[in-house]
Amino acid sequence: MVDKTKKVKDIQDKFKIIGRTDELKKIILAHSVGKNILIEGEVGVGKTTLANAVSSYFDSKFYRIDCAEETLTHNLIGYFDPPLVIAKGYIEDSYLYGPLASAMMNGGCLFINEINRMPESTQNVLLTALDEKFLEIPKLKLIRADENFFVIATLNPSAHVGVTVLGEALKDRFIWIKLDYQTPDEEIKIIKQEVDFDSQDERIPKIAQEIIQITRNNTSIRRGSSIRGAIDMAALMTQYEKTNSTKNWVDAAIMALYNKIELEDGINKSKVELITDIVLAVLNKSDFQ
Repeated sequence: MVDKTKKVKDIQDKFKIIGRTDELKKIILAHSVGKNILIEGEVGVGKTTLANAVSSYFDSKFYRIDCAEETLTHNLIGYFDPPLVIAKGYIEDSYLYGPLASAMMNGGCLFINEINRMPESTQNVLLTALDEKFLEIPKLKLIRADENFFVIATLNPSAHVGVTVLGEALKDRFIWIKLDYQTPDEEIKIIKQEVDFDSQDERIPKIAQEIIQITRNNTSIRRGSSIRGAIDMAALMTQYEKTNSTKNWVDAAIMALYNKIELEDGINKSKVELITDIVLAVLNKSDFQ
């Protein structure tokens, strides 16, 4: 039986991961029985961070593919380079391996970022590799996966543009793990870890976290800010001489959050107005002055 508690602590310490104990236990458990892992969560919840940490912890090479509507089979598997084929023919020296083939041969981790952006025709290529652990490359060879080959994929449930429904056959080959936003206390610790505060106002991390928390619960906002918004906001605030200035907080919040939130349709207020209202509400509540 795998000692999950010790492995989780090792990963948290080695890669400076705050929290995520339950999620890491599930990932380690799935990996220990050779299952493919699908991590679902909003933008900025740490899907890529966890995947990279687990891969590094198990000393696996990390092969990444970022999916889009243009992700075709050759982007995943590889392709024969035409000039080399002309010069040498259809031999291995003429073939440029893609991340799937490379991970299978070398026993690495294939990280598929936003798998629901991958076209269905490309998804189908994954089926035998995920299930039966082999991949046939026409005119070249049959690849049987190294025993250390494993797959971690991510999915953003809120993405609506350029996404493809995952086929039932593909979903059936994954273990599902959900990542939600972390607790306020954990997010404050992350902000403190990522931003050098020195002797700056210690209220900055708490206020920044409260602001992004409200963006997630505001009925006028379709997509609230991830922890990145609070980190950026806090970093900007450390550069101001006056950290108790309402104007400085409003300016920092607008800069940090404008590109990180999406408004619901039909909202009369602009992003700038909504962010300003949220900042003022938090500052008034926190006895700021």
